[in-house]
Amino acid sequence: MLGKVNHLKLKSQLLILIGLSISIIILLQTISLSWFGSINRRNYSEFLKDASNQLVTKAVSFTTDIDNIATITSYNHITNQFINTQRIDELLRFRNNMELMIESIMLSNRSISDILITDLDMINIGAYRSEDFWVLSEIKRRYLNGEIRMDQPTHYVLDDPEHGRVFYVCVTKSFSSLITGVPFFTVVIYNADSFISTISSLQSNYNSLFIIADTGGNIVASNRKHFEEKDKKLIRAALTAKKTASLSGGFSSSEHSLVYQRSIRDLNWRVIGIIPNVEIDKDLFALKQFAFLMGIVIVAVLTAFGFAIYRSLATPIIKMARFMNSIGQNYSSQRLVLNKANEISLLARALNKMLDNIDAMTGAVVASQEKLYKAELAKKRAQFSAFQSQVNPHFLYNTLDCIRGIALTRGVPEISEIATAMAKIFRYSIKENNDVKVGDEIGCIKEYIKIIQIRQRNRFVIRYEIEEKIMDGLIPKMILQPLVENAVFHGLEQKKGAGTLIIGGYTAGSSTIRFTIEDDGKGMSAEVLAEIRNSLAAGDPLEDEPGGTKKRGLGIVNIDRRIKLLYGRSYGLSISSMEQQGTKVIIELPYAGEHQNSSETPENRPS
Repeated sequence: MLGKVNHLKLKSQLLILIGLSISIIILLQTISLSWFGSINRRNYSEFLKDASNQLVTKAVSFTTDIDNIATITSYNHITNQFINTQRIDELLRFRNNMELMIESIMLSNRSISDILITDLDMINIGAYRSEDFWVLSEIKRRYLNGEIRMDQPTHYVLDDPEHGRVFYVCVTKSFSSLITGVPFFTVVIYNADSFISTISSLQSNYNSLFIIADTGGNIVASNRKHFEEKDKKLIRAALTAKKTASLSGGFSSSEHSLVYQRSIRDLNWRVIGIIPNVEIDKDLFALKQFAFLMGIVIVAVLTAFGFAIYRSLATPIIKMARFMNSIGQNYSSQRLVLNKANEISLLARALNKMLDNIDAMTGAVVASQEKLYKAELAKKRAQFSAFQSQVNPHFLYNTLDCIRGIALTRGVPEISEIATAMAKIFRYSIKENNDVKVGDEIGCIKEYIKIIQIRQRNRFVIRYEIEEKIMDGLIPKMILQPLVENAVFHGLEQKKGAGTLIIGGYTAGSSTIRFTIEDDGKGMSAEVLAEIRNSLAAGDPLEDEPGGTKKRGLGIVNIDRRIKLLYGRSYGLSISSMEQQGTKVIIELPYAGEHQNSSETPENRPS
């Protein structure tokens, strides 16, 4: 076959080449369009699945919190004592305790409307409104019909036509009376606004539609306020495809849309994501138009310039191809030489220049990657350190609020004050902003001092000498509090008798804030002070933490490294101390007003 082609005239060979080229291009375009269409549909499917799963996850998390509250309310000693007591006076006291417990739980979770503890007959704790008694009667009816699960918390959606509203309730079995054997139940009435609002605020990407539907096919929430007629058709088709809705989720397709459905555990609701096929095919339609136009251009170009291109380009292109195949990994030692006066020679010179630039850039990229790696490593260490000290804030807030409530109830104001101070410190420490106002940092320190003064029976004198004009300046969060804690723990608490702590802050020039943390406590020996100063002088913010420095020095060195990493080596920390006379730490930071950008990198901060 090739031999016969070689005997043909050059014109015929070129025509054959053009015909084969056009056929191959059409075949490749067809395969590419099919492949792109498959990828495009898969991408839309993944988008639907991910967005729907996020909504389901938020809903499951919400119901899990409700389950936990129902279980805690059902199984605790207060509930047990109330259910199993016979004395009237004890019964009234335990009833009051239960009402206080219910009120505390409701204050800690705004999604809960009411908590009822009932034997579904005569005893109903927490029921005050007519809606509550309607819910209890409906729960009793379902219990008598065997519809209430006894082994785990179960969620029900109760449609009350009398009050014109829907009630979301979680029912769980509590203790059974040891005297009568009657089982008690905890009924939590809650609102679902917190996670229903999630879908309402969801962005409508790719003209997508997301809805939450209940068991009756009613739309509970959607990411659109108004539906067009085409949207209503898509929704009706999706709601009829119930077999695809499961806990693991499933897709269904029609001539109009791609649909993904997933059930919400315990609620019997469905999250439905819909993307019209018109939207999916829109990108493919544009690609088809482009491919058609490109084919026409290629045919025209191949037909008009085939012979000229062959004569003027074939030889230098072949030489260039051979050069590209031959250089391999030795591009730094070879260059292409073409003695032509057309564009191919320009391309050859551009290729040679590109190879020269690759040589130059390789060294720069290696150095830059090394620097970025070190910076990223330092950032990861800081994040890891933060993660190690992070505690679930929701749990801490509830716990501290519970401690505070118990303290007030028992008449112990010191414990209440400590719990309040700790809550403020935790709230401040987990703020997302890395930079905070000086006033906020001082406020955190004052809350910490409250706890220390209660613990030490006010044997310390605390003085704040902070210039008012710097209170709105920005500094890194939790940069002063650890130093104050060091001064108290290692200095003042080690000293017998009273002690004084002075916290100062003032401007030092137009662009610097200087803070001082000074105590008259135990101080440190000359050897320990020298070791800390050596670590401060030799420390590199991108290197590992020192291994031999004492615990107190390690905290100081880490703060110094954090400052240098953020602002450069011209800022940082210095320390002076004398044994049995006290310690003074001076920290210098750039003066950043509230209006300044606080997300500068070490490269563009002052140095």
